[in-house]
Amino acid sequence: MPSDFDRLMRRADDSLFRVFGEDRATCKPTYVAPGSIPVPCEVILARNVTVAGADGLFRPVRVLAELRCHQVQGRRGGILTVPEGRFKLAEPIDSDGLVERWELLEVT
Repeated sequence: MPSDFDRLMRRADDSLFRVFGEDRATCKPTYVAPGSIPVPCEVILARNVTVAGADGLFRPVRVLAELRCHQVQGRRGGILTVPEGRFKLAEPIDSDGLVERWELLEVT
C-alpha cells in the first residue's frame, strides 16, 4: 500500500511530466523492451546534461530520458521512440522507484 509520501510524489511527477514531458496525445512516445512489444509511455528528454555518478564524479550525458516506473521498466538495449527519432537505452543513471533516468544513444 503506497504511503502518503508516495502518493504526493506521484502527483508531483504527474505535474512534472505534464509540463516538461513529450506530449503523449500528439507525440505518442513508445518504449520497446528487448524481445517485447511497444508500449506507450511518458518521457522527459534532456540534452547535454551533467550527472553525478555513485563515485561522486560528474560526467556529461548527451541525451537523457526520464521514464515513469509504473509504465515501463527500462532495460539496457530497449528502444524509445519519440517524434525526433529512435533512441537505445544505454546506461541507467538512477531511479527513485517512481522515475528512472537513462542515458540514451541515437539509433541510426
